[in-house]
Amino acid sequence: MVDIKNISDIEGLTSTDILNLFKETRAFKLLSTKAWNNRTDIFVNPIAFLRDISNDITDSISSAFDTDYWLLILGGSGAGKSTLSMAIYKHIMKNLGYTDEQIKNSIYLDFCYLPYDYLGRIMLHEKQIQEKGKSFPHPIILDDAYHLFGVFNRGITGTTRKLLDKIWEIGEYRLAHIVNNQFSLQLAQRAIMRMHSLIILWKEPISIGSNETPNMEETYLSYVKNLLNKSQETNSNNKDVDFLWGAFYGKDKAYKVMGYITKNQGNIGEVDILAKFTPDYIFPMLLTLHEISDLRKAYKDIKDCSLSIIDYYRNAEKLKIKGSHKCLFLRILIELNKNFDRITDKVDSKGFYKVNPPLDFKIRNKKDFDALQDIGDIHLEPPIKQTRKIYKDSTYIKETYSESPKIKIYSINSYIYYFLKNCHETLEKRSQLYERLY
Repeated sequence: MVDIKNISDIEGLTSTDILNLFKETRAFKLLSTKAWNNRTDIFVNPIAFLRDISNDITDSISSAFDTDYWLLILGGSGAGKSTLSMAIYKHIMKNLGYTDEQIKNSIYLDFCYLPYDYLGRIMLHEKQIQEKGKSFPHPIILDDAYHLFGVFNRGITGTTRKLLDKIWEIGEYRLAHIVNNQFSLQLAQRAIMRMHSLIILWKEPISIGSNETPNMEETYLSYVKNLLNKSQETNSNNKDVDFLWGAFYGKDKAYKVMGYITKNQGNIGEVDILAKFTPDYIFPMLLTLHEISDLRKAYKDIKDCSLSIIDYYRNAEKLKIKGSHKCLFLRILIELNKNFDRITDKVDSKGFYKVNPPLDFKIRNKKDFDALQDIGDIHLEPPIKQTRKIYKDSTYIKETYSESPKIKIYSINSYIYYFLKNCHETLEKRSQLYERLY
């Protein structure tokens, strides 16, 4: 039995302890038990694993050569992909000298869920490189990467193609990409080719009180109670829980494993991979959940905000925002959020919430204006003609030009109003991601 009372108990787990836990899994029972029975060399302490992989990534992006690093984490729903991504991110940030408070703030810029999050994050890093005069190491998280690099039913979208081109141009930026994705969803081959290492996560079922998996049950119950401060009520409604596990494949094996997954997508599971490719390490993923307790609020804020934006994109009855205008829409959300104090709780005759005083916003052309019609009551302002002096043919002459067209926003619809109300602080912290987009 393994009774987890504190972090020291996790740090004290040996390879033999972890192998004994693993022997209760369905994975172990389906594998060749003779080959795995005494393989203590591949079973590693979860905290030591986090520390070691984070150190390896930090060393890679901090080396004498300007290079990046890509880690792919695959797993099913609820297997802990986002949690592990944030735990590794946090360890790398600490290696780079950031404090806990700085990490809690930085993750709002470093956690990318939408394609334009990632484009904006690259642009921000480019700006910071220019300011510093050199590239510098930094980790970012690409969560549910299917939104960024996925192969969809109709192939690859224009935005995805743009991202796939971009990731081959930024190799010297020293960015550590911590990428996670659903095991069953296919990523484009150009994205897979960037990966240096791979982690497979999966869930092992435990039936509390059945005595079928006593070691995992004791470890699970004590860990959840003492480190996550949650109690597991053993009633008929929640006897079935999951013990999370992970398998790591380093550079020598990762690409072969990813090729096998791509070729057999939808026809294989995690155990099939373990059987065909022996991992470099196996670790009890469950025992890392406490690592990101201080980052969970940021994660929820970002995810809620991102999912609301996706919902608006998809629901034609709310906002008819399509294609390239999604980027414009994000910029207008940021501008409205910056002027949040102008948005009143008073409505006009159409039921839109008034903006007082009205807000000016520059656009490119009338197509932009047409695309934004449904956000509320907006008017297209005629371009103002200006004059300026230019030097031509050895003399100064006056030139007449027109400013960029702009719209004036008098009111916004209820969907944007409530979105800004609920996501105001999150958008404020993530505004730098969208300011350079057009």
